[in-house]
Amino acid sequence: MTPLEGLDALVAAFASSDEDAYFACLHPDATFVLPGSPRFGSREEYRAAWRQWVAEDGFRVLACTSTDQQLQWVGETALLTHHVTTTVATHAGEATTQERETVVLSRDGDRWLVVHEHLSPSGDTP
Repeated sequence: MTPLEGLDALVAAFASSDEDAYFACLHPDATFVLPGSPRFGSREEYRAAWRQWVAEDGFRVLACTSTDQQLQWVGETALLTHHVTTTVATHAGEATTQERETVVLSRDGDRWLVVHEHLSPSGDTP
């Protein structure tokens, strides 16, 4: 698996709202900076918030696409940036966002796992 394949697996799992597949793409010590959320200091901290969003808000991902993928190597670490368009549903309805994301991946055997994700609004309108 290449880092770009790791990113594609992450996006596909997220797009299908497959909690187990999505969180399997994340290193246990990964950190997350997401709009409207506190910084999450581990995969399990983020997963607990995800489950709360599902239980309380009816959160589910309806679609997610990745474009403009750029890969940069920093030693043995893969730094990826891309543009994501995501549609989610909650009890309040559906919403589509356009964001820029930085994803840092590290090799774990033959896989690449996310060690950091940072999402920021792109300013584009869907």
